[in-house]
Amino acid sequence: MKKQSIVTSLFASALLLGGPSLVFAETSSGSSTATITFETNKAPDILDPANPDDSYTPDPGKGENTPTGNTGPLTLDYAPNFNFGTHEILGSDAIFESTDEKPFLQVTDRRVVLSEWTVTAKLNTFTSGGENTLPGASLSIAEGIVNTPTYNIGATAPVTSAIELIAGGEAVDILTSTAGSPYSWLLSWLGTDVSPETDGSLWSNANITLNVPLNQQIKGTHVATIDWVLTDSIP
Repeated sequence: MKKQSIVTSLFASALLLGGPSLVFAETSSGSSTATITFETNKAPDILDPANPDDSYTPDPGKGENTPTGNTGPLTLDYAPNFNFGTHEILGSDAIFESTDEKPFLQVTDRRVVLSEWTVTAKLNTFTSGGENTLPGASLSIAEGIVNTPTYNIGATAPVTSAIELIAGGEAVDILTSTAGSPYSWLLSWLGTDVSPETDGSLWSNANITLNVPLNQQIKGTHVATIDWVLTDSIP
């Protein structure tokens, strides 16, 4: 024990009397930034109702509507026009089938917290030449096909049912998600090709029909707007 104490003391003395001085290196520093920017969700791509894995460009030349261009986490992306062609005035109440190939509705939900949403449809009064026409007319929409891209298969799908819209009447629910349905969903009504030699220029769609009473079949072009409204359950 004594020897250990002496060695330790001599070592300490050597440091004090003849050891080198400690020198610390000079430090150099700087700063940088970390940056991120968030923006509103852009308008979703419009998808092909016959194959939702593909994009689709609606053709106004075929009577199709233009996309809404709506942006944000929950959007109504596309709503269909319904066309019923040109007909002679008939001697009875008449039901006319749509001439549209694949009318469809598209909704996209990109919210972080999913919740219920509903789409309603309302048929306004028909007009022709600035006058209200076709009172008593009604639009029948069959239960359509609900579809989504392959990557979204397995998510809870929204539900739909057949509806009837009375011209000038109330709005009716047509597509509802009760548990939250993420990403894009399409509700479509596919028509039948009735073209000569199947050239794809003439379609009949029994899923969408317009009922016009006999005494309201008046010469002229009659147009009614359809209001499609997507409502979020979160205030």
